[in-house]
Amino acid sequence: MTTTTLLAAYPGRYFAAWNGRDLDAVAPILADAFHWTDPLLPAPLEHLDAAHGFFTGSWGAFPDLRFELIGEPLVDEAAARVAQEWRMLGTHSGEFPPLPVTGKPFDVTGTDVFTVDEDGRATVVRAYYDALGLMRQLGLA
Repeated sequence: MTTTTLLAAYPGRYFAAWNGRDLDAVAPILADAFHWTDPLLPAPLEHLDAAHGFFTGSWGAFPDLRFELIGEPLVDEAAARVAQEWRMLGTHSGEFPPLPVTGKPFDVTGTDVFTVDEDGRATVVRAYYDALGLMRQLGLA
């Protein structure tokens, strides 16, 4: 598999883990050492246990959470990076401390940028989206 093909395939694997609610799919998409930032995380994630907690916490708080990919991934082979625009939809119907359950739906667009190693696992995940807009849709801002 070429580097470009490996990079282009990564977002599909990553979002399939999210949409499939498949914790077994998480380890193969994250390197042993990674750095994951998200606007709503209080600190970067850097361990598989923390990533598992983020996935399961998100699925519990937003049981109908899903990502729809927008367009094709943008590949930067020289930097081993790939970006994917997405649309995230769901309803806040479960606990996600410290946020109170609102029962409100949300629809947010964003982009994730991944740095991917030669084994097809992310060493860096950076999520970019309007966190304040999300909080407003949930009635929390």
